[in-house]
Amino acid sequence: MERGGPRMKTVRRESITEEFECNPCDPVPGVPTGGARVKVYYAGACYTDPQVFRSGQKRLLMPGVQDTSLFPGFEVSGIIDKISAVVAARSDLGLSVGDRVIVYPTCEEQTEDGYSEYIVVKDATQLIKIPDSLDMDIAAMLPCGGLMAYSAVERIKPFVSERLSQSTNDIVNVLIVGAGGLSLWVLKLAEHYLGDNSHRVRITVADSNIDKLHLAKEEGCYDVIEWKDELHEEYIAMRIRNVCKGGVDVVIDFVSSSRTVSRTLNVLKENGILIVGGNSKFEVPIDLHTLALKSQSILGVHRGTYAQLAQLVHLVASEQIRPPKFRTFPVEQANLVFQKLSQSKLFGRAVFRVFDDGDNSVFFHENASRILGSDFDDFEDHDCQCSSPDCFCGRRRQSSSSSSSTTGQAQTSTVDVGSPVDAPIFTL
Repeated sequence: MERGGPRMKTVRRESITEEFECNPCDPVPGVPTGGARVKVYYAGACYTDPQVFRSGQKRLLMPGVQDTSLFPGFEVSGIIDKISAVVAARSDLGLSVGDRVIVYPTCEEQTEDGYSEYIVVKDATQLIKIPDSLDMDIAAMLPCGGLMAYSAVERIKPFVSERLSQSTNDIVNVLIVGAGGLSLWVLKLAEHYLGDNSHRVRITVADSNIDKLHLAKEEGCYDVIEWKDELHEEYIAMRIRNVCKGGVDVVIDFVSSSRTVSRTLNVLKENGILIVGGNSKFEVPIDLHTLALKSQSILGVHRGTYAQLAQLVHLVASEQIRPPKFRTFPVEQANLVFQKLSQSKLFGRAVFRVFDDGDNSVFFHENASRILGSDFDDFEDHDCQCSSPDCFCGRRRQSSSSSSSTTGQAQTSTVDVGSPVDAPIFTL
């Protein structure tokens, strides 16, 4: 740490069961050898794996949170504030102060307890530069949620391609369990990769929350199925088979609980595959005899690779893939945002704006299409009470007082950027 040096704002909590607290005067961290310091502008509203594991829960036992992969890790976008001499001397990295970057989320780079205006990246090779055409708030969603969905799609692509090549008339039925942020990313990725074959691949989304299912339908899925816990299992299976015309070829289970795995295996066709992912730690009993008899496969999917993240950045920046809908909030409202998430009153993704220096050109490019809304009028502006002129909230108050359009309420944004691509890079 730089003693007596500049200070930064942090919004932290010790565990997922506690409230966030604002500290406006934490020291700005120094830069390690081989690393860099990043000024964080945007961060996804998510739980880190260590936080979930420390809670001792099998999965997030919070009301309304069914998709355990809504919060797969820590995801940020920002600008390189300082680099070590070792990094500066490495021409192969091509990194400079002022570069717009995201961080590939290795376990070491995850910030476990909250959000900070500056983070230290110990290994600068984990940084990925983002082009000016990619908005910073969208970029913040790519390292975790976007990447994990991309990794799941990459897992099923060979299987789907093979099924489509076997017959010109066959339909491939894909079932996604959980209508959270990951599912919405899969729908957007499928829109790009399927191209002319989109009518032959039917993606159905299952969830217990009807509002999330409505959003999934808006984002382009073929059909939705409400999985209420009180419904009889045989009725749910019958409903799936009716929608999927006999059974499911591919399941992507972003909940991965004992119940969801049991349900999906019950409707999985012969030679079908089940992709499991998420933060759950359930031990699931599986009938190996039935699995072998039907030649079914179970594959795990986790974070995705650095190369996949770099490719995803390119696809989104060039508007070949459109991001799912999301909303942005000031980081001071972290407690309210997570409360809304836990109550299933916030749909799509939530992104926090962490650092605000008044230069909006850093965040948005000219062609971005945004629709500002006020869906959450009870999200009141919540600044901390520190008096430091260097604190984030002090700068924010000063900016707000000089703006005639300030209403005292936080803005929420619903974003849908880009247009469908005419010629996808990969065609199934």
